[in-house]
Amino acid sequence: MDRSMTTPEKGRKGRLDPSTYMRLSGMGLTMMAVVLAFTFTGHWLDGLLGWRFPLFTILLALVGIAGAIIHLIRETGRK
Repeated sequence: MDRSMTTPEKGRKGRLDPSTYMRLSGMGLTMMAVVLAFTFTGHWLDGLLGWRFPLFTILLALVGIAGAIIHLIRETGRK
């Protein structure tokens, strides 16, 4: 396996390039936003339907986590 595909790009003295930090920070914020949006949508649906068990909150939170992980894998696999 080629290690150049798995390690972030490094500039002088082995430090990460600032653009790499910005890209990784953006991915983290995107993951957080996706999970929160799906979770709050599930909470809203459970409240709208008046269910005692938070089925949509749990299901949509899991869907959001899975989607965020898939997005992370696709973004970090690109060069």
